Amino acid sequence: MSPSRIVTSSSAPDPSAIPDSNATHENPWYNQDFNGFRISEQPLFQRRPIRFVCIGAGATGLQIAYKAERLLKDVTLQIYEKNSDIGGTWLENRYPGCTCDIPSHSYQFTWHRNPNWSSFYSGSEEIWRYFKDVAITYDLEKYVKFNTAVEKAVWQEEEGVWRLTLVSSDGTRFEDTCEILVNGSGVLNAWRYPDIPGMENFKGKLMHSARWDSEYDLKGKTVAVIGGGSSAVQIVPQIQPIVGKLIPFLRSPVWVTTGFGAKFAGPGGTNFEYSPSQLKEFNTDPSAYDKYCRDLEGELNKRFTMMHNKSQDQKNSRDVVADMMSTQLNKDPTLTSKLIPDFALGCRRMTPGSGYLQSLTKDNVSVITSSVAKFTEKGVVDETGQEHEVDVVICATGFDVSFTPHFEVMGRGGKSLKEEFGELPKTYLAVTAADFPNLFLLLGSNGPVSHGSVLPIFDWHTRYMFSMIHKLQTENIKCFTPKAACVDEFFSYTHELMKRLAWSASCSSWFKMGKKDGPVTAVWGGSRLHYFEVMKDVRWEDYDITYWSRNRFQFLGNGYTQCELDPEGDPVWYFDDPFTKA
Repeated sequence: MSPSRIVTSSSAPDPSAIPDSNATHENPWYNQDFNGFRISEQPLFQRRPIRFVCIGAGATGLQIAYKAERLLKDVTLQIYEKNSDIGGTWLENRYPGCTCDIPSHSYQFTWHRNPNWSSFYSGSEEIWRYFKDVAITYDLEKYVKFNTAVEKAVWQEEEGVWRLTLVSSDGTRFEDTCEILVNGSGVLNAWRYPDIPGMENFKGKLMHSARWDSEYDLKGKTVAVIGGGSSAVQIVPQIQPIVGKLIPFLRSPVWVTTGFGAKFAGPGGTNFEYSPSQLKEFNTDPSAYDKYCRDLEGELNKRFTMMHNKSQDQKNSRDVVADMMSTQLNKDPTLTSKLIPDFALGCRRMTPGSGYLQSLTKDNVSVITSSVAKFTEKGVVDETGQEHEVDVVICATGFDVSFTPHFEVMGRGGKSLKEEFGELPKTYLAVTAADFPNLFLLLGSNGPVSHGSVLPIFDWHTRYMFSMIHKLQTENIKCFTPKAACVDEFFSYTHELMKRLAWSASCSSWFKMGKKDGPVTAVWGGSRLHYFEVMKDVRWEDYDITYWSRNRFQFLGNGYTQCELDPEGDPVWYFDDPFTKA
């Protein structure tokens, strides 16, 4: 009996089986040209190597570097940072009292929790040390080129890349290109002095809160503080006890509240230092620490109903905060009438300010509720014409909130992002912009900037972006850009919903680019959890996709898969797919 024989098959392609594209086929029907299409001799989803540039080595840059190293393949990452170190806003902002109003155990990466935060709300230096520890622990600075600023980014349609012009601190200019560009330089990054005439004439000391001169001694000086937002609220109570006279110019009232997550804070929502026993528990009982972090985070996600103008939560909260403010102002009739707002709670960013209102009642403080009209050699003149002679003027007047990167961005057809955004920036889900291919904005306009800690939000932005990068690499895609109609429809949704929300009320706010009235350009129309769910999956139908080939199915390759070409691949992987187990 002859030995039995079976037909065997190789899992790898046989080069001799690949016909010449011009060969005659035995079946005459196949002797035709299918629109010039030719097979790519590669398996399905062959990954294309790309270059990925992120601008900024603050929280966004560190998040991207950490996740890219673990989740992306065939990607070369480069981060450019204008400063000499990581940390972004927490490196730059070192004014007295600079503290995050988000609880420390929420203002941290989900993948690098710190059980050793010293206080419930942490100061800028401790937060910067946390980010520095992240960078060192995971060796993330290897991706960063410091002391390097981006001047211009121009989209190259034919090549499918962004061409960047950069300048080093020594003035040397050079270029780089990348398929993916991320603006991670932050929303509140480009600080600016107020547009007040005569500033150059002032002979005293001029400072901005974002460029604090820690060497200058304020003791005994007469000091004017212009601005009444978060920075001023933190600076004033810190310097009041040491200056000779303090003159805060508070043109607009602001709701001064307890900090976020006040349920877990000290008495009256105040800050406190963790005790040795608490720190020990956080370090030795992971489940207890995890529960604490989750409970804190959950508390931050329960505020959306209060942000509805007509809600009972809004009314009750306004009454409570107004009464608290009145008490802290010693029920002074002049101060309470000028400083307690009559607009919705949350119209301006609610501003936690431990000791702030009390400091305004001190003998060496003279509150001015009119604007500064001009500078003089000796001080400033208010709207009533009164001159105030001072030694120091501190401008706590905020940042450029146009959501335009600090560098020039030229997109498809030579469009300028600055001109396109103008006074009314429009994005797609706060992450991409029409006609600016492969550009990601972290965060773009109408993102969740007033919804609690931004660090978990960066997680979801990064997750969304990585999904798009994977598709670009594996499906022969040159670029993607959101459809203009989808951007417009998202804009309509956002502002129709805003009608019922406190952010749209009439008050001067950076949420509205510093205007009293007009569109809310900064805030997501929905809750924090609403945002997370929206960002779970990419709605590809909302994007215009440009392929490298005229045939979008070029990526299907030669009919083989990566799995079957891998000697260790599992040829029955589909048996273990979750759907088959349901």
